[in-house]
Amino acid sequence: MKKEFLEYAKVFKNFYGTTKTPVIENLSKGKNVLFDIDWQGANQIRNQKLNYKLITFFILPPSKEILFERLSNRDMKDKLIVEERMNQFEKDVLHWVDYDYVVVNDNLEKCHAKILSLIEAEINKGIKNYDIEYIKNHIKKLTS
Repeated sequence: MKKEFLEYAKVFKNFYGTTKTPVIENLSKGKNVLFDIDWQGANQIRNQKLNYKLITFFILPPSKEILFERLSNRDMKDKLIVEERMNQFEKDVLHWVDYDYVVVNDNLEKCHAKILSLIEAEINKGIKNYDIEYIKNHIKKLTS
């Protein structure tokens, strides 16, 4: 079964994963593939050393309070999952250093535009508008 998946992980008592075949088929056709996965899956993909450009983004909330609000507003069957995710947050956020870029999702449109501009700069070897000190300070604020 493991060979059928590009990545998989058990997260909060549930298994999540991405099957390999459709991803590789799309990449081989020159299409970009976007993943919405956690740090465990990102590490698995990175460690496979595929022959394709991988650009990773760690997306952060503006604050822990807003994260809690966003999680609480989801259609979750079990509110205990929200508590578990909040308890795990400070450990998960430490994985930001493993990513190419970290983006704060304080506004969906701005976050999307920021990611697109960084992808464009990566592909075209352009200038990246990226402030690592801002990110480090934001991480400190989230974990204090």
